[in-house]
Amino acid sequence: MTTGTLHTGDSVFHPKHGFGTISGLTRLDPADPMQHTVSSKMEDYYEIRLAQNETLFVPVSRAERAGLRRLTNGIEAVAVGLGTPAQSLPENSRQRIAELQARGQIAEPTALIQAVRDLLVQRRGQALSNGEKAWLDRSCEHLSTEAALVDGITLSQARTAIREVVNRLNAG
Repeated sequence: MTTGTLHTGDSVFHPKHGFGTISGLTRLDPADPMQHTVSSKMEDYYEIRLAQNETLFVPVSRAERAGLRRLTNGIEAVAVGLGTPAQSLPENSRQRIAELQARGQIAEPTALIQAVRDLLVQRRGQALSNGEKAWLDRSCEHLSTEAALVDGITLSQARTAIREVVNRLNAG
């Protein structure tokens, strides 16, 4: 997925640092980005205010490679994505968890939705392992946070809506 040009005020997700908002664009020296000195090697950086009240600087030229993406998954997008045809996952539980975790780190906005869908469809009617339950809980929290930000609703409302969709899919 291409990030396109992100703008001040855009809500974004970074796979290693979580949710945030573009607070500006700044020029920094990549050799020492925390020093606001002028050099011939200046590069543009997205300045991102993270949910934890921290600031992250991501080079514009490497934003897509870093997995930075604009938020797009509201409740409706999650519901639609969970309802699409599933793909198979490995039968071995360790391999399955490893694949789910890897797919959850892909910058494509629908990758996590599809991974949740695939786990629920493949394991329908079977008890989830502790690792699968933990992964599913974290993934649903991630989807709920994004949906709340995209749809402008409370996190509690988003959690309830996501849980209803997941429960419907899990029931068959």
